[in-house]
Amino acid sequence: MAKATEDDQFVNVVKRFTEKQTTATSQKHESILAAEEYLLGQRIDWTIQENHAAATKLRDWTVTVVSSTDAFAAEAPFATGRKHVTSAKEIERLCNMKVAGLRLINHLSGLLGDRIPTSTDLVACLASSTNLQDPWTSQEAYDLARSMLSTHLENIRKKPKGFDALVKDLLLNQIKPLFVKSKNPMLTGQARKAISPLPGPNVPSDFDSSNKPWKFQSPHIVTIFHWILSQLDAALVEAHWPLIIPPLLTILDDVSVTYKVKGCELLSLLLDVVPLSLLERSGLGEIFDTTLMPYLMYLPSLTPEEDSIPLLDATYSTLIKLTCARYGTPEKKTSMIKSLDAIFRYGILRGHAHAGENVRIASLLMKKATDLVSAMGIYSVKHLKDLLPLISATLTAPFATACPPLLEAALQTLGLIVLNGWPRISFHRGEILEGLLICWCRIDDEEEPSPELRTIKERIEGLARAAVLISKDDEKAKQEIEELCNNDPRFQALLKV
Repeated sequence: MAKATEDDQFVNVVKRFTEKQTTATSQKHESILAAEEYLLGQRIDWTIQENHAAATKLRDWTVTVVSSTDAFAAEAPFATGRKHVTSAKEIERLCNMKVAGLRLINHLSGLLGDRIPTSTDLVACLASSTNLQDPWTSQEAYDLARSMLSTHLENIRKKPKGFDALVKDLLLNQIKPLFVKSKNPMLTGQARKAISPLPGPNVPSDFDSSNKPWKFQSPHIVTIFHWILSQLDAALVEAHWPLIIPPLLTILDDVSVTYKVKGCELLSLLLDVVPLSLLERSGLGEIFDTTLMPYLMYLPSLTPEEDSIPLLDATYSTLIKLTCARYGTPEKKTSMIKSLDAIFRYGILRGHAHAGENVRIASLLMKKATDLVSAMGIYSVKHLKDLLPLISATLTAPFATACPPLLEAALQTLGLIVLNGWPRISFHRGEILEGLLICWCRIDDEEEPSPELRTIKERIEGLARAAVLISKDDEKAKQEIEELCNNDPRFQALLKV
């Protein structure tokens, strides 16, 4: 009789916790902690079906409580009513409640194992804590979520088509409903490029938060989407293409720079596994390219530096990956080079012209120029007439030594140019050596150069010797080098090969 009373008590305790009407974070947190303490202190007969049902109810309630991220959502700029600002203390409470909730879910899973089936809501809850950059995810929550996901996914994958069914359920019932108002007229119902796009409804704006519940009510859904894409293979991408592309394009097209960056990250994940034939058949490669190219002009001062840098970084990386994915076969080499040329001219050159005086932007553009030169290989020589003056101007700038990262980026680009375009280096040796030697002299004149500058000086010496070595059979080049060495004895050891 005592045991029956305890079992009845467990059902009643769960009912009391889950049916309590409260919106206060502290009370929900207390309920979660009390439930965990109760489970630790009582022996419950899990052979009784009512206890299974109560445990499932407790788990699902906890999942619902800790999944809510509306307190972290952005505010619509012209939303009516009083705006709620979540304080740092409230954020700390929410994060602590999430950790307690995940511990309770983990405890229930340990007690019952697979006697309580894994729900889609549970997987979504765990997936929402897989990004440490999210304000609702602490290190402890991240570790718990990753550990539980690994266990649950292992069990799901044992079932025939279990993971396929999970992905479909997540995309269909978790992701799609929040993006239903964001329809792109450039897409058909099967997520193909519309040949003759019909005039569609106006793009949902940020003025009304109900237009974008994924942004203004449930921002964790983007993290769940990111996790889903990270788990897909080529077969699953093709099977669920119509469910993947619309939300991806919606996030990529959003007016917020933060979500544009997240969209680039999502697209980059997709490009890692998408079949080339699917990009071709759907025509989405062109749509992605058209969407991304304007982001290369999000430059200071129209775009704040703190927004511009992450967006440019993500956009260049994704555009290069997209180009290589679209034209990754030998017969499409010409198209790939043409597309990379457009990125270089529209992005790197125009970016330097508009914001080259900004040191952080210049450093980033130089690093991305390195990536483009690497992708183009020998075909990058057509851009030497434009790129080498930028590098030389960077190396010879009066205060260049004050920014070692910019010098390092310029030298890295120059190193790839020498490696890939060595047949043309002798022709451009004057401009190359001018930049290298002036920068080398300025570092040499420093009384106590920093470790970074000493490393840069060694890099300059290696590149200078490489340029001289490539030009060693040119008699005119030999005369020029002799004159340089006669004018400054310091160049004797540097330029003699």
